[in-house]
Amino acid sequence: MSTTVQARTVLVIGNPNVGKTTLINALAGTHLKVGNWSGVTVEKREARFDLQGVSIHLTDLPGAYSLSPQTPEEIIARTALLDAAPDLIINVLDAGQLERNLYLTLQLMEFGLPMVLALNLMDEAKSKGLNLSAKALEQQMGVPVVEMVASQGKGVQELKKHMLQPPQAPSYQVQTPGSLQHHIQHLCEAMAPHPKLLPYSRPFLASMLLEGDTTLRSRLTITGHQKVVQEADRLLEQCTAQGMDPFMDLADVRYAEAHRIAQATIVTHEKRRTLTEVLDGVLLNRALGIPVFLLLMLGVFRLTFSVAQPFVDFIGGPLQDTVSGWTTAILNVLHAPSTISSVLVGAVIPGVGTVLAFLPTLLVLYLAMSFLEDSGYMARAAFLMDRLMRSVGLDGKAFIPMILGFGCNVPAVYATRTLENPRARLVTSMILPFMSCSARLPVYAVFSAALFPKMASWVVWSMYVLGLVVALAFAAFITRLLPTAGSVTVLELPPYRLPSRQVLWKQGSRRTTSFVKRAGTTVLTAVVVVWFTLSIPVQLGGHFASVAPEQSLFGWVSSLIAPIFSWAGFDTWQATGALIPGFVAKEVVIGTLGQIYLGQQAGTALSFGLLDGLQNLFSGLWIALQQAVAAIPGLIALPSFSVAAPDSSQNNLIAALRQGFTPAAGLAYLVFVLLYTPCVATITAIANEQGRKVAWITVAYQILTAWLLAVLTYQLFKGLL
Repeated sequence: MSTTVQARTVLVIGNPNVGKTTLINALAGTHLKVGNWSGVTVEKREARFDLQGVSIHLTDLPGAYSLSPQTPEEIIARTALLDAAPDLIINVLDAGQLERNLYLTLQLMEFGLPMVLALNLMDEAKSKGLNLSAKALEQQMGVPVVEMVASQGKGVQELKKHMLQPPQAPSYQVQTPGSLQHHIQHLCEAMAPHPKLLPYSRPFLASMLLEGDTTLRSRLTITGHQKVVQEADRLLEQCTAQGMDPFMDLADVRYAEAHRIAQATIVTHEKRRTLTEVLDGVLLNRALGIPVFLLLMLGVFRLTFSVAQPFVDFIGGPLQDTVSGWTTAILNVLHAPSTISSVLVGAVIPGVGTVLAFLPTLLVLYLAMSFLEDSGYMARAAFLMDRLMRSVGLDGKAFIPMILGFGCNVPAVYATRTLENPRARLVTSMILPFMSCSARLPVYAVFSAALFPKMASWVVWSMYVLGLVVALAFAAFITRLLPTAGSVTVLELPPYRLPSRQVLWKQGSRRTTSFVKRAGTTVLTAVVVVWFTLSIPVQLGGHFASVAPEQSLFGWVSSLIAPIFSWAGFDTWQATGALIPGFVAKEVVIGTLGQIYLGQQAGTALSFGLLDGLQNLFSGLWIALQQAVAAIPGLIALPSFSVAAPDSSQNNLIAALRQGFTPAAGLAYLVFVLLYTPCVATITAIANEQGRKVAWITVAYQILTAWLLAVLTYQLFKGLL
């Protein structure tokens, strides 16, 4: 006997910074899946899970202030509402910003769909001296209201009850001026002969068309509803002739209604100086703001290297040695061909393993950056940079994609779509590759640990600052060639919040997992190609896979290019060769260096027995734990150039780099890695957004800039380091 499983579609919508992510995590837990909306890079969260025998399909819509779309996020939210035909809408409201949030709520009411209001962040509202009545709001709106503190799980169970039994559709409608209401009703009647139009959204469609919504107009024209569009145009002409502006008139009515409802909901309001106001007095101070931002970023790198570096050394040393030893032992037992041993032990393990060794560093970095983002500080960083950005012809909004570039340049390039000015989008796209993405971090980490062990965090911090300075310098140059029109910057500064541990871990682990996937595809492919070219002899008569690396095709090509970098101090074929596959992805630079310097060692690795290998692993892990714990007290010390660094002698690659580079040459190498073409994916993104010509121009001036500054760095520091 078959049973029918009930299924319900639930859409979650609200303004940015109302705690939707935390609420979604509390509802969906481990069932949450993260991707991108089709055709754009705007993040999409959705989940399918069972709730008392009912299958719930939960979708988190991007943050939106209104359904009159001005941004890609608002277009996606409005389109999803029109297309999804959900069983329930959960509208998340910030209790401390109720009046502003209600504008979107009033637009949602026009859909006539079952809806629940999640009055979130009640604890923050109380800290501001606000005492709200959820019952009063429920009476005003005619839909259920759930008081919530999602970060603490309060109200989650009550909200789930409404997901199981969606309430009746609301009948509430904003009272518009008589003449405008007449036009809306007339347009709704004109839609009656068109049954394919969503019946529950006709008042909304009518008001949006009279507001002059071009995206909705195009949508209806494409789907064969030209007569509706023509009637809307006729009515809009009548409104104009009568001196009415439907967009402004409807906005005024909604704002007035939002104010009335908010005042009816607020029981008492005691003015208090909040923690956000106190912190902003310091963090947004003209004199202190930017220095504090730079010190915070330095603190992030001190944390990264103090706590994570011992585990990097463990993975790159004892763990990699043990895996190589076990693999060698298994291949010996199987009598595997020497070619297989050469690929696995001489290429894959040292290449991919060297990249994966930096997972602890990346995880700590991602967790720290997620903390700054979710706490509300990164929005302040964009605000602080507004004056500086305007001095180079941009504005504070352009700094937001640049901050994203610290994680990955690809989504940062696509994020320029949110900039209103086309020339601002062009300039920002062209300078974004100078922002130091996380793929470059393994290169910084291994070189700074090898050549600057007592000031590793300072070296890495200087790379990030240098990338920002070079980007701003080029922005000033480009905007002089392409003068930009002035614009008004509107940046929302959310209140400071202590991020949820679960959300931080999910974001950090998700980004780290994405890096692992790249290592398993891009890096693996690159190291196999490098191994193959290292195995091809240049001279006739050489034996495949047994040729000396410097006499291979890879070594020969690298040697031809190497003299270009003689003035930069790293004109060896090994250093130059690692830069070539770095065009594919920057983490491949470390993978290639590991393969070049450690491949021969790994290829002749001694086999390990099971017990010997386990002993090697546990002893190495114990040392790493001891070093990490010992480094923690140093985190609260004042910044110092003599910050103690963990012993990296176990890391074979670090030992090899100390032999192959002088400190000045290593620093020049880092500058070149920072500034030359970041990866193929970034250039593809620029080509998609700005055209191939702009992409090739960006590649050319980046390589030239990287070479010039690498030479300048070496010439300045060769006598000092």
